[in-house]
Amino acid sequence: METEASSFEQFFSERIKERGITLKKLADVTGIAPMHIESLLRGDFDALPSAPYLRGYLLRLGDELDFDGEEWWKRLRKDGAIKNYSGPSDNLPRNRFIKQTPPKYIWAIVVIAILAIYFAFQAHRILGTPVITVAFPSGNPYTTASSTITLSGTVTNADTLYLNDTQEIPVAPDGSWQETVLLGAGPNPFKISAKKFLGGTAVITENIFYEPIGSPSGTPAFGGTSSSSATSSASGTSANASGLPAGTVPSSSLLHP
Repeated sequence: METEASSFEQFFSERIKERGITLKKLADVTGIAPMHIESLLRGDFDALPSAPYLRGYLLRLGDELDFDGEEWWKRLRKDGAIKNYSGPSDNLPRNRFIKQTPPKYIWAIVVIAILAIYFAFQAHRILGTPVITVAFPSGNPYTTASSTITLSGTVTNADTLYLNDTQEIPVAPDGSWQETVLLGAGPNPFKISAKKFLGGTAVITENIFYEPIGSPSGTPAFGGTSSSSATSSASGTSANASGLPAGTVPSSSLLHP
């Protein structure tokens, strides 16, 4: 290989002739514009692109024409033929039009940010304590003469709604609910509880007293007792065990002579 910088054009021209390749074909296989190949043949380095591009040209031409492009790059730079040397690395600049693949950690940051925003807006629904309201019955305690009653109301911020901890109450999309229950005579306490998976639990108790129609007057208020139910009064003529007026002897007890 020649050592003078000015001899590159002669070396390059001879290599092309040895390979029997046209400038157009060389431009096609290397991706170097024909005008730049012609500048190299003239030794007109000032007409060529910046140093990183020139280094890339030499490497590609070396691969195609079987010479050490890196060695020629070093020699040309050392002899001062290349004036626009840009630095020790001299890599080809990145194509700014090529879509770059973002690092994997960028996606992780994006996902975390989305989850954080979602949680910030939905925290009150994910966490928090349920709220239960009872629309009917309106009173607590409540007295009814019917053996059944339909409890109804609304619930918000809850995942499940239960009656007495065992029976799940269906909840409509708007949060309304209702449940028909059978009553036993006397007091009937009903526990209504709403639960949130990551939140708290709300509990209310509805006290319903069933007083059948025709039951004795003086029925005690819910939770109380009455002594009147334990006493009795009699009026009119007293009767014996047979149901006859006092002093009357049953006919079955008469003696025959």
